Amino acid sequence: ASFGPPFALVQGTLEAQGMVFRKIPTEVCPTIRRGSVAWVGSGPEFFISLANHKEWKKVYTVFGSVLPEDMEVAEKIARLPTKSDVWNNINVSVLENPVPLRIRRVNAAHGDLNLKAHAGAA
Repeated sequence: ASFGPPFALVQGTLEAQGMVFRKIPTEVCPTIRRGSVAWVGSGPEFFISLANHKEWKKVYTVFGSVLPEDMEVAEKIARLPTKSDVWNNINVSVLENPVPLRIRRVNAAHGDLNLKAHAGAA
């Protein structure tokens, strides 16, 4: 399925309850792949990539991955009703109603599940 326009991603804002979000240093990271969770700038905005983005190699700081079996949830969010908007001269689709997400840490022993799942992908 095609997601977008224009970039095949779900974008959100991380809100710390009662705390001020501190800027996170930008780090050079590998290519954005389907399931990558990365900061927009140094946060608190982030995105979940619904497709591989070879054109964004070493541009964004990837801080997580959506488990392959959970990507269906991100795709369902992308299919919810949207309205058109323009952000920085780019036409985008914005959800009509925000969706709360819960992010949790997975045991580091699993490593980068997203990269392992796509090791054979070009």
